[in-house]
Amino acid sequence: MSGTDDLYDARIKQLAARTAGLGPLEHAHCRHEADNFLCGDRVTVEVELDGGAVKRVGGRVRGCLLVQAAAALIGETAPGLDRAAAMDGIRHARALMADGTPATGAWEGLNAFTPAHGLKHRHDCVLLPFEALEACLGGISGAQPR
Repeated sequence: MSGTDDLYDARIKQLAARTAGLGPLEHAHCRHEADNFLCGDRVTVEVELDGGAVKRVGGRVRGCLLVQAAAALIGETAPGLDRAAAMDGIRHARALMADGTPATGAWEGLNAFTPAHGLKHRHDCVLLPFEALEACLGGISGAQPR
């Protein structure tokens, strides 16, 4: 298998296909748009809270399979997590990209992106949705629902 075949294995393709499950949220508590100007990827992450926990994640994705798959993983993993655990996803994603540290716990699904660790030019693709999530949740003070 070539590096590209490893990168876009069945797990990444399956996750990317589930991006269609994301969409705008009517009652989002936060919304953040992130762009990768080098390749044109754009992600909008929206989060609806229930108290201090993530109730739903929505948004829009225009990007490669890695961006789509990362956004879908967030949409599937973050609901039900408290705000700190949801934001922990970015720490796991950065560690996986930086030094190949496997993700554990709620974010174990990130390990599907292990082949991207060796391809520095693809790190931004994986991280873009996580950075949007971090900026979105980080911009909420008190995390109280509307």
